[in-house]
Amino acid sequence: MAESEKLSLTATCQCKAVRIHFTRSTTDRPLNQCLCSICGRYAALWAYYEPSQVQIEGETDIYVRNKPANEGKYLEFHRCKICGCVTHWAHPDKSVKKMGINCRMLDRPDLEKFEIKQEDGPAPR
Repeated sequence: MAESEKLSLTATCQCKAVRIHFTRSTTDRPLNQCLCSICGRYAALWAYYEPSQVQIEGETDIYVRNKPANEGKYLEFHRCKICGCVTHWAHPDKSVKKMGINCRMLDRPDLEKFEIKQEDGPAPR
């Protein structure tokens, strides 16, 4: 078993206007390379947290992805207002205690410390 290393991390968009602070252990669940119809296009690597475990600085624009057949809001994808990088997603229902951080926003040396798992469809809920 690999030795665990707990890291304080900051994910930033390209222009550094959006900064996401969080803590992650190198033995946590692998980062999720979701290949659903939207995440595959974003080329995101998701790490999942409760919103209370994450500190976000900076302003974002939001794209709301609706459920199929317009059955209501599904996820809010946040991107930097300046450079357009997708930084994270959140659920529009704030009682849902789960969000995703796009770990592609980490510096390469930090990103390379984590295992990556590829999903063929939507991320597990």
